[in-house]
Amino acid sequence: MPLSTRLTKRDVRECLFALFLCTVGDLITGLVMGHSSSIFLLVPALIILIPPSAGLRGNVFSSLGSRLSSYLHAGRLPARLKSNPLLNENVMSALFLLMFFGIVDGIAASVIAVFLGLNRNFLTTTVNLILVAEITAFISAGILIPATVLLAIGSFKWGWNPDHTTIPIVTLFGDMITLPVLFAAILLVVKVGFDEKVIIVAFILILLLLVFNSVRFGRFGIGKEIVIESIPVLALCVALDFGSGTILGSKLDKFIATAGLLTLVPAFLEDGGAMGGILAARFTSQLHVGLLEPKAKPDNDVFYTFAVMHAIAAFTFTLVGVFGYLVNILLHIPTISLPKMVLVTLVAGQLIMVIIDAMAYYFSILSFKKGVDPDNVGIPIIASFMDVAGTACYVFALKILGII
Repeated sequence: MPLSTRLTKRDVRECLFALFLCTVGDLITGLVMGHSSSIFLLVPALIILIPPSAGLRGNVFSSLGSRLSSYLHAGRLPARLKSNPLLNENVMSALFLLMFFGIVDGIAASVIAVFLGLNRNFLTTTVNLILVAEITAFISAGILIPATVLLAIGSFKWGWNPDHTTIPIVTLFGDMITLPVLFAAILLVVKVGFDEKVIIVAFILILLLLVFNSVRFGRFGIGKEIVIESIPVLALCVALDFGSGTILGSKLDKFIATAGLLTLVPAFLEDGGAMGGILAARFTSQLHVGLLEPKAKPDNDVFYTFAVMHAIAAFTFTLVGVFGYLVNILLHIPTISLPKMVLVTLVAGQLIMVIIDAMAYYFSILSFKKGVDPDNVGIPIIASFMDVAGTACYVFALKILGII
């Protein structure tokens, strides 16, 4: 499908379809989070791990999807489901990044939990969280790698723009898989003896080295380039996502008391991240094919795109509030009134969109000017910044309405 400088009616329909799926799917994820709030009493530090763990899935696979989309638009990747070295190196680099940052996430979550008073046994909690993060990484990779490839190539073959579909839907799949697996993993891990846990961690480290070796000696060097460019970016993303986890952890008692507020968190954050991903992926593809000039002042077509995305956001975040309220009522989860819920999501959502506009555009053009692939830089940073900024805006809206 050829790119256009402005969002067309077809583009809007594609975006709304993908975001609607995200909203519904993430509310299902939110229900898992709300219903599983008692697990936080078992391992309180787990709530700190959730945003970076879910964010890592979104960052790695949205970048993978955006790169595949750029390859397809530029003719570097054939639109057929067939193994080739370029695709293989992208897949192996994604697996390495998931495994590597799973270990980083587990250690960092345990450290932050100490400062929040949510960690009474540092060594045991650290090992537990590392194993939970790695189990989640392995299972999600087995599902999301083929899903991302199928979505990117399939949507391109069907005449859809992969920039509008792959990133939101992959982000949705990542959320729907991450939280249920993460909660199941923590229940499994706490039952395993400490010595056995140490042996499992050692095997994971060996496997990590083997995957790294595969990435390092790829034919095109693309995998190595992706890892080199992605590690500092994902490190920043992890730090930002832990900001979100820290905010949630500091209000853990309030969220447990009104579990319906937790139901909205995945849908609210991921819809914001998905819209940021759509914009960033669109700008990136336009930069790659020469339709967008990387200049400091956005042109009229860019401002038109921003306006359309704000209208899409108003509709999407209204759905988040309405659907979230109905689900909470139907399942008898403690919640707030419908007007307050919709107002919270609308106000916080429009604030987030202003930030998304600036970040999606300027991160894309600045990384492009510096010779760094925006697919590896802009999208992960935007998605992670949306997590912490979105959480802050969500909590801020709850506070000014006197809910927490």
